[in-house]
Parts: sequence; structure tokens; C-alpha cells
Amino acid sequence: MQANTISANSNGNDILNEEQVSKLLGVQPRALREWRHDRGLPYIKITPKVIRYRRKDIDAWLDKQRVATIA
Repeated sequence: MQANTISANSNGNDILNEEQVSKLLGVQPRALREWRHDRGLPYIKITPKVIRYRRKDIDAWLDKQRVATIA
């Protein structure tokens, strides 16, 4: 897997950068920064300016955001 692509067959341990996660979720990087602060989006802080995300953490966080609807 190349560093700038995301595999659909990943094992969940992939470490992603902000650009990769924003493309994965279809949002602007600014949304990720807001979600880290306001909605508890899990992240890894390498340095104050270097943020990374573990794919399995993003998937788990998304599952927690799911809203059940009544059909």
C-alpha cells in the first residue's frame, strides 16, 4: 500500500494522516480539527503540528456516531 492511499482491505492498524482521513470521510481537514476538540475524534499527537489517526479508532468512533432510525 502506498503512503498516500487507503486500502479497503486494511486490518485496522493503518496510521493515516489528516488528508487521508478527510478524504475517507469526505470532509475538510478543518472538520477533523473541530471533531477532535468537540466530538472526541481519537487521534495520535506526534508533535504539536503532526497529527495521525489509527484506522480502527476512526471506524469505532464512526460506529458511536451512528443514529438509529425507526422505519
